[in-house]
Amino acid sequence: MNTQRPLATKIVLGKPIPVGERELVPLVRTTTYVRRRAFVGRGQSSGQGEVFIHLRPIAILGRSQAGERSIPIPDKTARLLGGLLLAAFIVPLLLAVAVYLTSKTRT
Repeated sequence: MNTQRPLATKIVLGKPIPVGERELVPLVRTTTYVRRRAFVGRGQSSGQGEVFIHLRPIAILGRSQAGERSIPIPDKTARLLGGLLLAAFIVPLLLAVAVYLTSKTRT
């Protein structure tokens, strides 16, 4: 029985990079989707599979004698796309209200 879920997200520590007396360790969020099927019948066999992998850097850990410090990596692209999506909903709404108000004042 396959107990592996098709969609999984986890945080992975990367390979440490020495920089002077410090060490930098990248943190990456991995999202994977795996689906596979197989058919075995009389004299026939077939199979198919789908895989999706998304890697997103989320932070860098700075390690030194003084301790460990996390430096987050903001996703500015996602923030910008969210703002554009919001504008795509608000601008037509404002234009519809303006057309409604101007047509109402003419009559």
